Amino acid sequence: MPYPFSRGVFICGEPLKVSPEATPEEMEDARARLEKNLIEITSAADKRFER
Repeated sequence: MPYPFSRGVFICGEPLKVSPEATPEEMEDARARLEKNLIEITSAADKRFER
């Protein structure tokens, strides 16, 4: 829980769409893309606060 008046940042990436009929290979590809996007977003947030 952040302290009152603490700084924060919200960073959103592009939506990741996965077909309900996706094959296991397509699901793995989507998982890898999601992981890559989350790492990039985390890095961008860290840079905003010079971590």
